[in-house]
Amino acid sequence: MPFTSDYPDVTLPEVGIFEYHFPANPQFDPDLPAFIDGIDGRTITRRELEDGALRLATGLRSLGLKRHDVACMFGLNSLEWVRAAYGCMAAGMTVSPANWAYSPKELAHQINDSDAQIIFIAPDLVPKFDETRQYLKRSFPDSRVVLMATKENQPIVKRYKVVTELYGTRGKPERFSGKQAYETTWLCYSSGTTGLPKGVMTTHHNFTSQLQALKVACQQLTPQDAMLAFVPLSHTYGSTMVLQQPFSMGCPVVLLPKFEEQAALAAIEKYKITHGLIVPPIVIVLLHSELVPKYDLRSLRTLMCAAAPLGDELTKAFESRFPNCVVTQGYGLTETTPIITCLTGEEVVGRSGWVGRLLPTYEARLVDPDGNDVTTPLERGELWVRGPSVMKGYHKNPAATANTFHDGWFKTGDVLIRSEDGWYKVVDRVKELIKYKGFQVPPAELEALLMTHPKIKDTAVVGIYDKSQATELPTAYVVVGSDVDTSDEGRAAFDKEIQAWVAARAARHKRLGGGVWIVDEIPKSPSGKILRRFLRDKGQAERDARVAQGVQAKL
Repeated sequence: MPFTSDYPDVTLPEVGIFEYHFPANPQFDPDLPAFIDGIDGRTITRRELEDGALRLATGLRSLGLKRHDVACMFGLNSLEWVRAAYGCMAAGMTVSPANWAYSPKELAHQINDSDAQIIFIAPDLVPKFDETRQYLKRSFPDSRVVLMATKENQPIVKRYKVVTELYGTRGKPERFSGKQAYETTWLCYSSGTTGLPKGVMTTHHNFTSQLQALKVACQQLTPQDAMLAFVPLSHTYGSTMVLQQPFSMGCPVVLLPKFEEQAALAAIEKYKITHGLIVPPIVIVLLHSELVPKYDLRSLRTLMCAAAPLGDELTKAFESRFPNCVVTQGYGLTETTPIITCLTGEEVVGRSGWVGRLLPTYEARLVDPDGNDVTTPLERGELWVRGPSVMKGYHKNPAATANTFHDGWFKTGDVLIRSEDGWYKVVDRVKELIKYKGFQVPPAELEALLMTHPKIKDTAVVGIYDKSQATELPTAYVVVGSDVDTSDEGRAAFDKEIQAWVAARAARHKRLGGGVWIVDEIPKSPSGKILRRFLRDKGQAERDARVAQGVQAKL
């Protein structure tokens, strides 16, 4: 029998996500702040967000865009990012957010694969988009490139309009009732273990079911709270837990473009932040920050850590320095919209390192390598789940969809244990994704890139954990030709050369922070599969030994 949630069942409406947020009889005062710019204090109220979205929907329709057309979002967090996304949802379009750090080829892959017909872009990323154009299958006229900026503060690229210049008259939102609620509304891209990132088809019903579950099983927020958010809106964590979850609970969000230590601390003090979203490396920064004593942070009660596991040791050290604040964890994936398990501030005492209980709407199984259900408490097994927040499938990729499902169960690729009373902990993963500061780094993608270098004959990429940064570092093992100098000096020069070569061709989070190491051969199984576990264990032991000897870790 599958495991089920301890929480009571929740109502699951079959409506579009925009209608869910803006019902005929709103639950919250429309004049409450919805999103606040943490740098300059500009504010969008709930009423202004709805009005702007409906006016933007009219403008998008005037450009010939229609229901289900795809809009790419490319930029750091901003109020204009929020306006654009809600306008697209009102127009019934599908939002496909792209990582602002993408290289031109990486961005081109997402635009081409998603069939995006309009792009909303931060002004400072226009040069990168112009470089991307040569790789695109579809041309983008100037009217289909919109700046996520205001006309007053960033009139940088004269040939493109800003979001608010597209506003028309207040239109009507597209409706997605009944079976239409199962149509795609969001298309985040998730890195798989093979090939390029895949578009995850998230439906209106996926979102609304997730939000309904979070209302009873996640940190409870109110209009009197204030959430600080610098996790990227382009990541599924931000798309749900920043853009939508607090709005569904009436809680204002203070947005920062990205994490910067002083800006974050200043925002906590100024806006009396009570709750925030983080990833593990930020815990390390705050734990060792010399700026913390300069700010009044007493309002901060809870921080939710997700996107990568946070160890018990770090959690306890953080809470010792911030006694008024507790760190909770949640677990999920892009394919599950995203949260599967969650831990609240009230539940965390004595459970550091655990990721909570199963959210309502989910059923779960823990499965051993032979496909048998694991039922003994604390026994390891791959987590399989099913429920209304599990994705529709991968965009234009039925083979990948079929491979990740088994008889209706989504195979997460992560190995968890479950306590007797229903608490879960992530202990390993079947998938080989590297988690770098909350980002997913697919080894196969980096391996394919490295194999195009003329000096590299074979390669394998794994994640090696760096305790000082609380993250895995992408690390390459390579077989080289006889023309490469393999003396100590030659190896160091080759390491530097290849790191720089990769950095020029991949997003920042995909750089080889763990180094490039020359080996005689890449260990493989008889079928040719790279034995990553062997390399990871060997590399981890060697790194730990170097650190113990005081050798400077690579950054």
